[in-house]
Amino acid sequence: MTTPTTIPRRRITALAATVAAAALLLAGCASTPASSSSTGGASGTYRIPISDPGGDIDPLTAADYNAMLLTGLAQEGLISLNAKGALVPRLATSWKPSADGLTWTVDLRHGAEFNDGSPVTAKDVVSTFQAITAADSTSPGKSSFDGILKSVAVGSDDQTVTFTLDRPFSDFPRLLTGANTAILPAGYTPGDWLKHPVGAGQFVLDKYTPGQGAKFSKNPKYWDAKDVKVAGVELKVYADSQAELLAFQAGEIDRIDQTSEVAAAVKASDYTEVSSGYNKFDGIFLNVTAAPFTDAKVRQAVAWAIDRKGLVKNVYGGNAVVANDTVYIPDYPVQPHGLDQREKDTTKVAELLGGKTVSFDITTDNKLYGEVLQQQLNAVPGFKVGLKVLTSEQYYADGADSPWLNAPLTITNWAVRAPSQYISLIFTAGAAWNASHYSNPQLEATSAAYDKATDEATRQKLVNEIASTEWNDLAVIVPTFAKAKVLQNKRVHGQFPGALDFYTGYSFKGISITG
Repeated sequence: MTTPTTIPRRRITALAATVAAAALLLAGCASTPASSSSTGGASGTYRIPISDPGGDIDPLTAADYNAMLLTGLAQEGLISLNAKGALVPRLATSWKPSADGLTWTVDLRHGAEFNDGSPVTAKDVVSTFQAITAADSTSPGKSSFDGILKSVAVGSDDQTVTFTLDRPFSDFPRLLTGANTAILPAGYTPGDWLKHPVGAGQFVLDKYTPGQGAKFSKNPKYWDAKDVKVAGVELKVYADSQAELLAFQAGEIDRIDQTSEVAAAVKASDYTEVSSGYNKFDGIFLNVTAAPFTDAKVRQAVAWAIDRKGLVKNVYGGNAVVANDTVYIPDYPVQPHGLDQREKDTTKVAELLGGKTVSFDITTDNKLYGEVLQQQLNAVPGFKVGLKVLTSEQYYADGADSPWLNAPLTITNWAVRAPSQYISLIFTAGAAWNASHYSNPQLEATSAAYDKATDEATRQKLVNEIASTEWNDLAVIVPTFAKAKVLQNKRVHGQFPGALDFYTGYSFKGISITG
């Protein structure tokens, strides 16, 4: 089963293919650790809490967030994003489009090697992207390139790659920061990674024990090893958030997500607060083919009834900002203009509902968000709202009637992506993850025009049009944009380049550990 790489942070692609999972979880790891003499002055092990990976533990097919972290520490992509949303060269040093926007030429970093000592070449990049986009691919990353990437080939030499597109896509470099896009050697066979954990990343997997965790050492062959000052990383499995909290308080791990529960349990001044930019939005999806959301006025009434600042405080513990029902995350370079900021307005709600009361259920696997939203809506006259909290397995179940894709109102989180990707995945007619069952040919056409545009004025105009359509049609309510914030042990020094996530390349540059 395959899922969008843009959904849940706990399960970034919660519907991962799991056929090989049982065998993989039983596998050990037989890699050779880096010797202590090769760590280049690095010291200390950074300890991270995880849940036991629930999907494939393979760079090409990993979908569970924990499995993606486990594989990602040993991997390196072409490009990553930093905390401000800017593109960062990794295995690629430059990229440029053709005049017609249908070809992108990517130059590779000379001297980059995999951890087995073999060089990273254009053939490896071609092989990786052919595996991701193959017709029979089970990689969650495939969805990012569907309808966009036509082919990939070796360019003028073994350090140049040519990506040919089906249509102009000005944000194509951002797609190269996506899930499952780390470069693997040509001829790599999916499913064998735990036995032969090859990669070009900052660390080497030394040991993986199902149910316990994984240990990594610094990769001495990493292209910029001198700037990696951490000698190793340890991932430690915990059964639940309470166990993680106790481990953090005991000093057994170095970081923990700064949730409202954590904020209530620890003294923040005893730790360092680390902010790494925006990492997701929790979309409220309204099924426009199911009552009562066939009525646009009802959809608008829900949006005006939400206390967005209350969500920031009570769901995210302050680690979010108020959004305005468009998918333009604040660090995206082009932001929409001209929209009124929605906030709670009971007078508008009353006008839109016209004296009637509407009843519906919230369906989600996010219990806290569901409870807070239910309380907010039921406090506004005109709403009678129930709540169905499902496990992730139930919420993202297989089949045509999967709850997250069919219930009248659902809450699903989507990780950082280019805005056009959100449109193709969740706003387009026939899209596999269009939980709102919404379509608007004009929106799709405007989005395609934006993808083709290169001058700033045209792009701004089109973004304004796209955002206006999203704001008015309200297939998806986007009340907030969440930030990646953690509390960190004070033995750790420096600032991470971005969140520890696939789009930032799991980079430890600038981090050091004492004690």
